[in-house]
Amino acid sequence: MSTNEKTHWRVVTPTTWPAPPAVMSVSTYAEIEECPRRWALSSAEYPELWGGRGYPPKLQVAALAGSVVHLALEIIMKQLMRAGVPSLSDPSAPQVLRELGGYTRVVEECVARILKRYIDNPRASALMEHAQRALRGQVPTLRVRVQSMLSRLRLPNSAPPAPAASAPKSGGPPPRLPLVNGIYPEVEVHAKSVGWKGKIDLLVLGDDACQITDFKTGATDEAHKFQVRTYAVMWRLDDELNPSGRVVDRLVLAYEDQDVDVAPPITSEIDEISRELRARRQAAEAALAARPPSARPNTESCRYCGVRQLCDAYWGSATQVVSDDGRYGDIELKITGRHGPTSWDAVVVRARDLPAKMPALLRVQRPGEFKKGTRVRVLDGALAHDSEDDAAPAIVTLGVLSEAYYEPLGD
Repeated sequence: MSTNEKTHWRVVTPTTWPAPPAVMSVSTYAEIEECPRRWALSSAEYPELWGGRGYPPKLQVAALAGSVVHLALEIIMKQLMRAGVPSLSDPSAPQVLRELGGYTRVVEECVARILKRYIDNPRASALMEHAQRALRGQVPTLRVRVQSMLSRLRLPNSAPPAPAASAPKSGGPPPRLPLVNGIYPEVEVHAKSVGWKGKIDLLVLGDDACQITDFKTGATDEAHKFQVRTYAVMWRLDDELNPSGRVVDRLVLAYEDQDVDVAPPITSEIDEISRELRARRQAAEAALAARPPSARPNTESCRYCGVRQLCDAYWGSATQVVSDDGRYGDIELKITGRHGPTSWDAVVVRARDLPAKMPALLRVQRPGEFKKGTRVRVLDGALAHDSEDDAAPAIVTLGVLSEAYYEPLGD
């Protein structure tokens, strides 16, 4: 894979499987629990593809929009806190926003920063222009989303802005010192005794307040309650930032349209959750011990998998992704010959709603070469076939959001 735009990429396998993470996080555990092989394929190194970590992630506009909102919230919150402004209703809030250039400018800058993360990603090069247009077109909507979430932010008056962190003596992250009363965005907590870590979106420490707020840009999910309660436990067990073992007294899940209070764990529950975290970590390590780690294909989770093109278990089961209307989906083909400059004759190897060995026609965006016998795994291709004519081929067309991966297997 190179930085040039291509229509199709070679299927690769990792030379070595990754070891379990040294420190577990809620998101990492959720990925491993859902499918150990997906986490392993995503986290392995692929030096023949690029210099980044793991498998190059797919650029997904919907997920990027949430990242833009989250980053904008972080930037504006930090500026409000530095100025000692507890909410947008405070008379000083407009001046803080003017200094930032206003909501629209902040969102636009966040779009640029989020997309910059994909500049060296060879898998994203063909989609960058599409993503830029899509996200820039969403700036007014993203602005409203940010405003809506910030409008409900109320910080306790008893909690002053966080004191400036002392600079490290020789580069690297700042020292992890005990936190005094203040308002702290983006706090990474480490629970060394259970081997877990997490990043708290907003931690408020006051004389009569110890509050964690986690901002969510998606739909409500029961798993979010486990996550924020886990953060409360990790904060309690972080003997560097919280050596006194202070317990959280309020947990808030801040969604775009509502705030949801979650009952913080009491002391006995903290001990119980700590044991659960150790057990979950051990289960995750056991799941990753197999070579390759086990795959758990199912229609719903595979839909959002960024490495399903590499997973033989996915292609060997009947879980291929297909849109609700059947017009788009994943399909594996075997090339039988050239049809035209940008089209190839093929037969179906595997597709959820099409029979094996059914004739097919693969249409690509740019000229390329496939040898007879090559297997091609198409992701999110446009699918069309005449259900009343068994002899008619299935038409598979690659669009701007499609991907195709090939593996020469011979006849």
